[in-house]
Amino acid sequence: MKSGMDRRSFLTGAAATGALAAFGLAGCTEKAMEASEGSMSGSGVGTETDASSYLNPGSYTVGETANYDVVVVGGGGAGMSAATRAAELGLETVLLEQHPTTGGTSLFTEGLFALDSHIQKENGKNPADLGYDIYTMAMDYHHWYANGNLFRKYCNDSGGDIAWMEEQGIVFTGTSTMCGNEYNTWHLYEYTEGQPSGYNYVTQWAAAVEAAGATIVTGSEAVDIIVDDGAAKAIVAKEGDTYKQYNASKGIILATGGYSDNPDMIREFGKNPDRIQPMGAGGRMGFGINAARKAGGVLAPSPGCIVPYGGCIPGIDYGTHLYCASAFQPYFWVNQDAKRFVNEYYAERNFSFSGDAQAMQDRVISIVTQAQMDTMHEHGGTFGCGEYIHAGEPLTMLWDQLKEQQDAGNEAVHGPIDTIDELAKELGLDADALKSEINAYNGYCKEKKDLEFNKDPQYLFALDEGPYYAFELKVGIFSTVGGMKINNDCQVLDEKNMPIANLYATGCDAGGLYGDAYDVSICEGSCQGFAVFTGKTAAEACAGKGESATA
Repeated sequence: MKSGMDRRSFLTGAAATGALAAFGLAGCTEKAMEASEGSMSGSGVGTETDASSYLNPGSYTVGETANYDVVVVGGGGAGMSAATRAAELGLETVLLEQHPTTGGTSLFTEGLFALDSHIQKENGKNPADLGYDIYTMAMDYHHWYANGNLFRKYCNDSGGDIAWMEEQGIVFTGTSTMCGNEYNTWHLYEYTEGQPSGYNYVTQWAAAVEAAGATIVTGSEAVDIIVDDGAAKAIVAKEGDTYKQYNASKGIILATGGYSDNPDMIREFGKNPDRIQPMGAGGRMGFGINAARKAGGVLAPSPGCIVPYGGCIPGIDYGTHLYCASAFQPYFWVNQDAKRFVNEYYAERNFSFSGDAQAMQDRVISIVTQAQMDTMHEHGGTFGCGEYIHAGEPLTMLWDQLKEQQDAGNEAVHGPIDTIDELAKELGLDADALKSEINAYNGYCKEKKDLEFNKDPQYLFALDEGPYYAFELKVGIFSTVGGMKINNDCQVLDEKNMPIANLYATGCDAGGLYGDAYDVSICEGSCQGFAVFTGKTAAEACAGKGESATA
């Protein structure tokens, strides 16, 4: 079983610095900087264009400047791949990371998507038409909102990206699948027991960045972008109590991880932030997207804004036994009206769809019986939690973790409660409505036929007697959709579809990967794979090796 560390809270709050330092990744030495005589110092929000409202750094005075070929903003998978490749190609490169260490939400990933890798071929998991099939299925899945040309390049390059990553010291253990498909495109990292799933991955990336000769500056929070004569020129970062300007002669690569932690942006892009629980490294406030918009960039067409991870209970860590039991099992879910609203099997079949359905409700409540809890404790859940907990693995810490949450006063956790009437009162639901819904569901379980949502009969488990437990679910998200419109070189495009000079968007700061849902049932790990692909691609474009240079 893998570590049950919280994918959201691990790097948030007052404990962040100590936790990050414990990883030993913060030992990055800043190179000697050359001061620039003609600093383009900022003074807060500009007044030249309306787009200045996208950033609000407040008043600042630049105390020091430094000159680089490439400035990378953000130290997750996209940023570290960009910095590694840029330095590898001979560009003087600096990576700015706001946290005390690099890694970002990549620390909590388990693997990434790739096609036609040597790992697949060696394991006999690479039929000749796999790439064509995956591309077609994925684009259809996204209703062609995804950028077809960019996605094709991503698919074509992904196998080679695996080989390049291995050259940088990234270790993979093989291929697998999360949702039971036959494609095995999910390339898993090596795992160290007791550490987050991506610990080795981000540690290896940090070593690769430094080995390539790039500079890593941690504790550097980007607050402003300097644009001059239509070109991105510099990033201003707050470091302690001072502001430093990083000039970039070849390119600024935005890799800040989207806007999962910014409720205003979540609302702007069409979702209710009150129903959303960010998961990951924290601090993803949309700087990259807003900096690109200030520079004149436009958003990629997309009907969605989040990549939901299905149910998530505030205060309960991902990968723990209680999380697995309460949020990831195909039991019985109701909304604020005490009505079922989705096939609960989608918790496993496609947790992105499940998350979308949950996001549409005002409340989501998972209800299980004492008998079901006992079964999971002794024999494991019907479903697991990715590579953290596998199906059928006994949830031996379930009861202890439940008591911990109740002792801590977690209001999302309820039970044991003897009767449906008492349960309804506890949850603030209409008792008659809840009893009616449970009775109907129990009838479907008896007949092995779900007349409402056509749930697979093997996952129809009756709530025939108490005591009962209930868990209030929010929608967990690791990343967002709705990044910048880019070309195949990852250059940010303006409203006339022209590239903004020296400006690149990668990972979740870039658009074009998804439609309105995560394609987990086809391309597990596509978000992390895209991060590496776009980071590497942007760096190559900065070095004059992009498509625009060779067309």
